[in-house]
Amino acid sequence: MNDDPLLAVYEYVERAYVRLQAGEVLNNCLDNGNPAPMQSLVEGLVLVGPQSLSVIREIIAEVGARKAQLSDDRNQIYYRLTRNLKIHGVCLPLQCTPGSFDRITPAIFLAFLNQQNITEEQAQIQCLRLFQDTKELIGSLNDNFKLLDDIERYLEDWLWGLIYQFSRQGRLESHPTDGDIRWLM
Repeated sequence: MNDDPLLAVYEYVERAYVRLQAGEVLNNCLDNGNPAPMQSLVEGLVLVGPQSLSVIREIIAEVGARKAQLSDDRNQIYYRLTRNLKIHGVCLPLQCTPGSFDRITPAIFLAFLNQQNITEEQAQIQCLRLFQDTKELIGSLNDNFKLLDDIERYLEDWLWGLIYQFSRQGRLESHPTDGDIRWLM
């Protein structure tokens, strides 16, 4: 903890600003389905060196918050589907979860409806429409989650690289050894 309250406020504002900037870059990545904007940002931070460790940690925290939000959104959409299907007398099996839902095909879902004696064509159409709409939404969320997962791994790789660089710099500055000198050559 820092004893200077003004410095603590400054650090808090700086972290909030970094998270805001990271959020904008993440929005750009999610809108385009491409991690390139984040990769460009990180490359610039890596060039700065180990001083950017805290910035990369803040970005990783923002990615984690986004992943948590996507997971929550996916769960809410899935449970809304289960409530709407119950209106038609359909109960999804316990094996079906928000995470496994995207593996269910319309043919499998239709067979499942038939197993539950939902044979009226209009009811099947309504249930299939609910299924398709939910599948599209969850598929989009899963794509975004995967992209955020890739970005998070990318950030963590660079974070570990910078930590290694920082530890090597500190070791070289404090007491160089023959092994350290060979490493530089």
